[in-house]
Amino acid sequence: MAEFDVAIIGGGPAGLTAGLYAARANMNAVLFDAKGVGGEILNTDLIEDYPGFASITGRELAEKMAEHATKFGLKVEIQGVTKVSSDGDRKILEMADGTTHTAAAVILTVGGEPIKLGVPGEEEFNGKGVSYCAVCDGAFFKGADLAVVGGGDSAFQEGLFLTRFGKKLYVIHRRSTYRAQAILQERLLSIDMVEPLTPATIKEIGGENIVQWMDVDHDGVIKRIPVDGVFIFVGFKPLGRELFEEHIDHDKDGYILTDSNMRTNIPGVYAAGDCRAQLARQITTAVGDATTALLHAERYIEELKHARKMFPNAPREVVAMSASRMDTLRFAADATIIAEGAAADRLYVITQGRVVVTRTGADGAEAEINRLGPGDYFGEVGLLTGASRNATVKAATPVEVLVLNKDTFATLVQSSQATANELRMVAETRR
Repeated sequence: MAEFDVAIIGGGPAGLTAGLYAARANMNAVLFDAKGVGGEILNTDLIEDYPGFASITGRELAEKMAEHATKFGLKVEIQGVTKVSSDGDRKILEMADGTTHTAAAVILTVGGEPIKLGVPGEEEFNGKGVSYCAVCDGAFFKGADLAVVGGGDSAFQEGLFLTRFGKKLYVIHRRSTYRAQAILQERLLSIDMVEPLTPATIKEIGGENIVQWMDVDHDGVIKRIPVDGVFIFVGFKPLGRELFEEHIDHDKDGYILTDSNMRTNIPGVYAAGDCRAQLARQITTAVGDATTALLHAERYIEELKHARKMFPNAPREVVAMSASRMDTLRFAADATIIAEGAAADRLYVITQGRVVVTRTGADGAEAEINRLGPGDYFGEVGLLTGASRNATVKAATPVEVLVLNKDTFATLVQSSQATANELRMVAETRR
């Protein structure tokens, strides 16, 4: 068993980006992928919308990303993860080879898999004329009659690639209009060998041992069209949620739900790239997601260390939950952090700098009653009593604090009698 700060599951652009940032931060990180690095972009011929590269193949970009990440020391293991569970504040990863590893945080970047049409003949002829990857299989169809199914960017990009080999290409889409970028539509549909069929759907794929025809419903009329290959690009199904023993929140289509920091509902688990619910699924959005996920995971791990020190008697899973809900705030010197008489709604833990605590006396003058520094906390009195703040806390120097909201604080208190007793004991000395 190996112990890591962060484990990244999935070796596409999102995973490699998270790995790059982890390696540069000198974190003890590992990237797992059963098939090797690169992900879905290995199946893309030309990429022309990734900044810095006017035109680059998917394989070239994947190789550059992998080389960049491993240059800084990212550890890559070519094996699959079969299950992720929680044990206190650690994540347990069960591997396909029977081994287990642990990590403080997990970043899920597994993407998805192609959606099938679900028509007769599709499964039977998979690999015998039915394909979901033009870059992988297109060269086998020189001089052939082909069909590409789908109306988005992927279908049109793959269709453009297929025009290098086929003599005829049908572009089949169930709607009357395509969703692909205008420039891709212009390029593909202007080629003489290309014939669009819309609105149309494939009803069956058939042949003798290999694909020889497809039945297409075009405007309500079913006709049999001779083809040698059918390339299907109608979307893909997100992966990843099936790995988790705990429930991980997802939308109706299976995409994992996250907040703006890529956090899932499971403390210490993040999702980035095409497996998470979002508007766009592009390489650029994947690498942006992964950057955010890793930077927040790095912060979470530090917050977890502080939470362990502050609440050594609380159950580890509650500590992990508390750390995942902490916010980091920074204050300039002389700034007021909490004001006497204000509502008590947060607990503050100092990570950097020092604060001064003052209280207003009977004569109306402020008197200093305490000074606190890294590792100390304040704000617990009002949270425990339900009363307003009984003192003012100001930053004596530039200060960084971790903040727990009222609900998270209550969960901590309820989770451990020893933790509750410790907090109340400190509060008694500050009343």
